[in-house]
Amino acid sequence: MDQKILSELGDYLLAQREGIIGEWLRAVEQNPDISSVDHLKDKEELLDHLPELCQNLAELLKSPQSNQNRTEVFRAARVHGRYRWRQGYRLEEVIREASVVRRIISHNWLDAYAREVPKFDGGTRRAAENIIHEAVDDVIADSAEQFVEEQLKGTSDLNSQLADALAEVRQQRTAANAANNAKDRFLAMLSHELRTPLNPILLWANATLEEEQTAPSLKEGIQMVRRNVELEVSLIDDLLDVARITGGKLQLHLQLSDAATLFRDALEMVKSESLRKQLEICVELSATNHHVIVDRARIQQVFWNVLKNAQKFTPEGGTISVRSFNEGKEKVSFAITDSGKGIEPDLLPKIFETFQQGVGGPLGGLGLGLAISKAIIESHGGKIYASNKGSGTGATFTIELKTAQQEAHQTPATLSP
Repeated sequence: MDQKILSELGDYLLAQREGIIGEWLRAVEQNPDISSVDHLKDKEELLDHLPELCQNLAELLKSPQSNQNRTEVFRAARVHGRYRWRQGYRLEEVIREASVVRRIISHNWLDAYAREVPKFDGGTRRAAENIIHEAVDDVIADSAEQFVEEQLKGTSDLNSQLADALAEVRQQRTAANAANNAKDRFLAMLSHELRTPLNPILLWANATLEEEQTAPSLKEGIQMVRRNVELEVSLIDDLLDVARITGGKLQLHLQLSDAATLFRDALEMVKSESLRKQLEICVELSATNHHVIVDRARIQQVFWNVLKNAQKFTPEGGTISVRSFNEGKEKVSFAITDSGKGIEPDLLPKIFETFQQGVGGPLGGLGLGLAISKAIIESHGGKIYASNKGSGTGATFTIELKTAQQEAHQTPATLSP
């Protein structure tokens, strides 16, 4: 590696800064995946970070080991992330912007410099590319970190609004139909606005966890953030489903499927909770025909909801029993029985209504899972119902679906009930 050539490369990139910026500006404006550019007031807003980044890169090439230079990259990137958040960017757009910088400098302008300086090859070019890649990676990581911090602040405020809204919804359940319609419209809008900023947080968390250089102590914190965001997403998705169902906009993508496989997949998804509570899961899928024409994701969602409900009300060391059976040739049924205290007699007729929750289990959720499950199953032409064998003997939830002939062809379809 020739440090003199690297230093001269820094001067070269600095001298060509206007050309680099112009090329980057054209590339970003033409990129259909960076739509926020259209909403900025002028070019200076778009270029808030790039001139300083070019300066920092030049300094890094002149002195690659300087901690001060890397600190400057970090500081400027965090300012950039906060600024982009306020401009209305999405996190993936911030990442794409930086990727465009990487491509332009590490390919176009390094190639141009190599044509002027033939000695710029081999180890020296690889060293330059590594410095540029590391600097851009720092920009992505630090911009994303600040971006996510800003989003979390906004999400905290929205969470407070959501809590207030849900309290109001519960108080107004007995109001007139006009009030209920207003509630449904409000839930649809609020849920969408809450869901949107959580997606890039999960994107950032997953990407950071996959990076080998992420410290183990940082990964633990990121995993905690991801778990809480996923819980938030689940609650918001329930609200969106309620809005879709009440608005008649629940769509089904039907395919020939094996209901037993869908059930086993759902069982695997709740396995960790069963292990934590040391539950015994007894499974006997003895139906001779598990073939159904269903929306796989939606039916798996129903199985997951019912299994989670059984886990919730089964004490530690208890038992959950599952069996499948056919009623004639037209139906396949799944019965999920827990060893909890059962469902209160006055709640049993209302168990599939929205915001209904049993007592005796841990707090959590909004009381929407079973209501959503009932709507999904009925939209498939099936049934779901609950029963008690007696006080203290647990509850059984039975799911009935229409069977399909095993030789039927897989025919995707979309329905809006």
